[in-house]
Amino acid sequence: MTAERSHIDSKGESFIKRVFVVFLMAALAYALWRLADLVVLTFGAVLFSVGLQTAAAAVSRRTRASNAVSLAIVVLIGLACFGLAIIFFGSVITAQVDELIKQVPQGLRIVVERIQANPYGLYALEQARAFNVAGSTGWVASSLALIARSTLQAVAYAFLVFFLAIYLAAESGRYRSMCLRLLPPWQQPALSSVFDETGKVLRRWLLGQLIVMTIIGVLSGVGLWLLGIESAIALGLVGGFLCFIPYVGAVIAAVPATLVALTQGPTYALSVVAMYAAVHFIEGNFITPFVQAEATSLPPVLSLLSIVAFGVLIGPASVLIAAPLTLFLIVVVELLYVEQTLGQDPISTSTTPNGSS
Repeated sequence: MTAERSHIDSKGESFIKRVFVVFLMAALAYALWRLADLVVLTFGAVLFSVGLQTAAAAVSRRTRASNAVSLAIVVLIGLACFGLAIIFFGSVITAQVDELIKQVPQGLRIVVERIQANPYGLYALEQARAFNVAGSTGWVASSLALIARSTLQAVAYAFLVFFLAIYLAAESGRYRSMCLRLLPPWQQPALSSVFDETGKVLRRWLLGQLIVMTIIGVLSGVGLWLLGIESAIALGLVGGFLCFIPYVGAVIAAVPATLVALTQGPTYALSVVAMYAAVHFIEGNFITPFVQAEATSLPPVLSLLSIVAFGVLIGPASVLIAAPLTLFLIVVVELLYVEQTLGQDPISTSTTPNGSS
């Protein structure tokens, strides 16, 4: 009887432990969902810290300096370059951004007026509660106010990510050890391999994406300048930054440029659309395949689905990190499930023939 009762008590304790683990995992999932913005900021800081560590490692190899000194050099050089860019181009960019803020609403008004001139378009606007046909100016003003608030929030988040990334890059080993200590010793090698592989994948993806962003920004700015579009430099910068978001960023970047061109005439707007189509045709078929040959990419369908999925689940800010976050999750699944659980060799995370970033 005593042995049987002991067995029953043991089974009861095991059941309670399992229920507690399930409850804890559910609570953690709920907390992560409620703190979605914090998750996005943390992963953004991790991604930025990977870039800082890569640059610091390159400096360390050339100067034989310690990691802390190399990181300080990288940060100081980055801040110096940013400051010099503001000094030499700040006035031009500021003037163009101011002009851009004035011209985009004008382009929106032209679009609304042309839609209202069409009977079907007017009916569609009347049925859409989000549009105020009688006062399109007010709608434009409220949209600009929302954009302004979002911009200020984005700037504040960018500063937070910057400082978090510096701390993570300076003491990456410390935070890695803290994460490893949360697991039993026999599971720590698996998590350590995840850290190593995700670091390599994110480093390759980030480097490739920065190269593509720079090329697209230059090509877009030069193309707009050749077409005679106002605020070409500012629009080129916007196009380059938005290309950090695969596929969707290219479409978003074309919208303000087209609206600005529309204020100069329909022919200019069509020319801008054709120019962006040509630039991204060159990017998709020549630049990205060449750059990503030594980097990491996602299949187009998976990349687009990840942007939509994270945008719906977490929020609009998550589309900025949807691609690298998906790469991170792929590595985790491959190493912890496919290799550890199923016993299969994980597939290579290098570029596939049809991959695109």
